[in-house]
Amino acid sequence: MEYKFAPNQSYEDLSSGRVIFHEKGFSNFPVRLASEIFMRCFELIGKPAEKIKLYDPCCGGGYLLTILGFLHHEQIGEIYGSDIAADATELAQKNLGLLMREGLNLRKVQLEQLYQSYGKASHLGALESAAHLAKLSTDDLVSHVFVRDVLSANASGFEMPLVDIIITDVPYGNLVSWSSDAHKPEEQSNIALMLEQLFSHLKETGVIAIISDKKQKIDYQNFKRVSKIQVGKRKIEFFKKG
Repeated sequence: MEYKFAPNQSYEDLSSGRVIFHEKGFSNFPVRLASEIFMRCFELIGKPAEKIKLYDPCCGGGYLLTILGFLHHEQIGEIYGSDIAADATELAQKNLGLLMREGLNLRKVQLEQLYQSYGKASHLGALESAAHLAKLSTDDLVSHVFVRDVLSANASGFEMPLVDIIITDVPYGNLVSWSSDAHKPEEQSNIALMLEQLFSHLKETGVIAIISDKKQKIDYQNFKRVSKIQVGKRKIEFFKKG
């Protein structure tokens, strides 16, 4: 794949488990690819003058949203993340908190204590990364995280405004799966159910980017696919309201 926007550079500072929190059982995502997907979405919505609202309905531990918050805080004003699992949203809240100066400073104190206690090179490297990320932290980016089953019409009770961009890495493979036992259809039907629920959250000019396994088929009724890219086993399909 040819990258149009994301430069070929080191993204080590944003590695999962370095400064950004990581817990076993939560998936990561390639940083450069995440940035490229966001910028392609941003181009499709016409690069609005105001900062945009971003939502990930299958946010897991919030890693994807957090790296986008650091890399694109100049374009993003509000971030929304939801997941069916409460432990996932707790981790996502911690990670998105790092985007704020207070949250990142608390993380730096934690890393300093770890380095003083164990003297590991990895802790020293994490401290250096935290110093780099401090230049990208802000007090202007608002984030909201809540528990929600995105396949269900029953909302969480959280009133989310219309958003400009939805980016989500849907469950596939052995690490993550659709969690609700109430939904029995095959994966492609689950994605269709999700798209049905997301329709009302998206602005008329908005864009949805669905990241999935290349074998997964997506029923995009009420949406029109405007672009598609493939990277290894992943495919990314971009949709607008049809």
